[in-house]
Amino acid sequence: MKRPLTYIMFGTTLFLLHFMFSVNLYVYASDAPYIAFSSNRDGDYDIYIMDIKGKNLQNLTNSPTHEFKPAFSPDGHQMAYVSSRHDGNPEIYVMNLNTKVSYRLTNHPGHDDNPAWSPDGRWIAFDSYREVTYDIYKIEPDGENLQRLTHGVVDRNYNATWSPDSQSIAFASFRAAPGIYIMDADGGNQRRLENQPLSGHMPSWSPDGKQIAFSDMILGGHRDPLFGGSRDIYTLNVDGSNLRRRTHHPAMDIFPDWSPDGRSIVYYSRWNQKTDIYLIEGGLGRHGGRSIDAPSSG
Repeated sequence: MKRPLTYIMFGTTLFLLHFMFSVNLYVYASDAPYIAFSSNRDGDYDIYIMDIKGKNLQNLTNSPTHEFKPAFSPDGHQMAYVSSRHDGNPEIYVMNLNTKVSYRLTNHPGHDDNPAWSPDGRWIAFDSYREVTYDIYKIEPDGENLQRLTHGVVDRNYNATWSPDSQSIAFASFRAAPGIYIMDADGGNQRRLENQPLSGHMPSWSPDGKQIAFSDMILGGHRDPLFGGSRDIYTLNVDGSNLRRRTHHPAMDIFPDWSPDGRSIVYYSRWNQKTDIYLIEGGLGRHGGRSIDAPSSG
């Protein structure tokens, strides 16, 4: 039994999986307790899924190039992800999870990244370097009706996450006041999330629409030997109230994502140059921690 490499201030922590150098987004399928993630255990990054206990590992992609940043459709039957399989340029693809057949959604010389499926299934938001910097775009799952939502000049806008009603998008930005911003689904009414002590990154909107989880180096930070200043997981109400620190230890805690019932947060934690998947569970309101056995990455 491995000990968790973290002290969790709120909730119970489960050690789900150990693997080397996998630092991409993982998400929950909306209709099944599975987590998708990318790992380079076979020499290049491919996408895998496992159940919430860290068991039943399955490989979804098997390309000689990299696949990463999986995002399930609301019905759990499709998955958007990033791949550079055709010409070495990262593009958004969509896989039918029943047939494992994928189609290419975007086709542009710019770097397309971080797909996020709207809860109503109508849109896939993503960030792309198509003009002078990264901006947020959205496109219909059939590849039609591409729309640019942010218009940065020197600031990078990235990591979109949808509100549960599909009416708003939160995202990270490196504009003059960096941090997490919220905008309407058409790109209007952009405003910074209030009461961020520093600048949040990698936002994830809770299923009840009330909170945003994010990674930040605030309220005191540690140092990571590879990345420098480390980050912890925090939650903040959408109205700017009730800032809460969810992890507290000298490591990089990044890419938080909520379970469908809103009672758990899964995230990456990097410690001693190794990256693991952890789960904060139990209503996010109790002290304590425990680990579970998980398959090795090999």
